[in-house]
Amino acid sequence: MTVLGDLSDPEAALRTLAAERACWDTYLAYFEVLDEKRPVLEACACFTEDATITYGMKGGALEFTGRAEYADFLAGATAAQEMVAHVVGQHRFVWDGGTPRLITYVTVWQWFVADAHRGDLRPADYVAVGHSVDEFRDVGDAWLIARRTVRPAAGITAIGSRPA
Repeated sequence: MTVLGDLSDPEAALRTLAAERACWDTYLAYFEVLDEKRPVLEACACFTEDATITYGMKGGALEFTGRAEYADFLAGATAAQEMVAHVVGQHRFVWDGGTPRLITYVTVWQWFVADAHRGDLRPADYVAVGHSVDEFRDVGDAWLIARRTVRPAAGITAIGSRPA
């Protein structure tokens, strides 16, 4: 029997690479939905129904359990944004007992509705660098995020300010 994450066996290595590609596609789809201002429920479909999310980019860590709870948070968080762009930096997969974790750095550029009068071609109002660890689960037809932890990459790594 092959175990995903075992790169010493050619069959397992190919299955591992295919799983990592599916996880990567899910990960990027989440940001694509947010950046294109599509419905947050579509972004939440990248998570398992029982996902746990720890979001520490706004001071203390916020904890969410399940898609619905996270969707409520995202709806509020994205309402103030006129535009947003997530730029993924270095990343790597780590396997533990057949479970993949994706570790990444993400730079988030945000333009807020409150500053829309300054036009579309303006510098971002707020930029932050986050560190994300995502654990994925195979749900049959896709690999979805089962656990996410996001924190600042180093202290408050940001320029600009959030709206009041």
